[in-house]
Amino acid sequence: MGLTALAYARMMKALLPPGRLWRLEPDSVLSQVLLGAADELLRIEGRGADLIEESDPQTADELLPDFERVLGLSSDGTLAERRARVVSKLVFRQRVRPADYRLALAPLLGQDVADVDIIERGRAFAVLVDDDHEIYRFFVYRDPDLPGSYDLDAAQELIDSISHSHTKGYVIESIDFRCEDEFSLCDRDLLGV
Repeated sequence: MGLTALAYARMMKALLPPGRLWRLEPDSVLSQVLLGAADELLRIEGRGADLIEESDPQTADELLPDFERVLGLSSDGTLAERRARVVSKLVFRQRVRPADYRLALAPLLGQDVADVDIIERGRAFAVLVDDDHEIYRFFVYRDPDLPGSYDLDAAQELIDSISHSHTKGYVIESIDFRCEDEFSLCDRDLLGV
């Protein structure tokens, strides 16, 4: 809201009953009491705004240890790494689709959510390579030329730890593949390995 202590004091003064008894001089005791209460309301407003920021694990600072305790996570690493682990664990608990991995993996890959590339195999590709199992694979691509720190192993662990009904995901840094498969002339194993 951005109110000042004086504005809070004026609002409380407006709540007093009408009459000459409640007309306040700026230096009266009641005016000073209202101003003191207004200071506390201003502090509470600020803490309320802090609580809104702290309720989001991507911006949490004070409540980060509580998030980690509830989720059973360790508190080692930098603040950004700790936040990334909390966000990843919360998204993991939601049982997401491959395309929804963007939010969970972006902090671990050091990218913005929109920049995380998810490569999903469709039916057309499965027909092209003559392998129906291809539609159950997806790849999370992290361009190694992008700046920032990233943890591919932690990202792969997150994908592996999520119970899938039928899909399997892989975190990759390269979209190159080898062509040595005897049937389709392309190696259909993990890309970038």
